[in-house]
Amino acid sequence: MDDFQISKDFLQKILDNSARCLVGTIMKRFEILSNSGDIKKSIKELIYENYRVLRTQIESFSYGVEFKPKPKNDKKS
Repeated sequence: MDDFQISKDFLQKILDNSARCLVGTIMKRFEILSNSGDIKKSIKELIYENYRVLRTQIESFSYGVEFKPKPKNDKKS
């Protein structure tokens, strides 16, 4: 696998969004399923599925993107 860097802020934002989305999806399962065994299996699969989606999002973020350093402001007096 190629190495790449992402900022701590970007990682925090994507993790926060992913967690909110997952919580909403899980809460929906509690509304539509009544069997606790089905709920448990569904939630377990949702967590693994969300992990795979999140990993793919982070990995694919760097495809087609070229990062260049910010130009330094040269102040000449």
